[in-house]
Amino acid sequence: MTKQKGFTPDVRPKLVNDIISKIEKICTDKGCRPDKELIQQHVERAIDQYVEEWYEVSLEAIELQDGDADYTTDEFNDEELILEARLRVIKDLYEDRPPDMHNKIADSVIKEIEKK
Repeated sequence: MTKQKGFTPDVRPKLVNDIISKIEKICTDKGCRPDKELIQQHVERAIDQYVEEWYEVSLEAIELQDGDADYTTDEFNDEELILEARLRVIKDLYEDRPPDMHNKIADSVIKEIEKK
């Protein structure tokens, strides 16, 4: 199992910056100019939600690849393995985002601005 740990680079900072720039453009196109900090909060939250939703699938994939899969992700307690699974989800998200992700984040940013 240890052979799979620690090989995925942390691309979260690149992902965050890339999404922020896309959200800024979407918001500007819709006549809204939120500050970068507000956008970053929404981006970070969206990434965290995505990772939470998918990291257990990534854990099982790692275990399956190593021949140790037992399909009971509730029993994982290897912090290094969990971190690797989360990094893989972020890397996958960086490479292939859900088609509506940017618009959903932009909409949530715009709604928050309109509430103020």
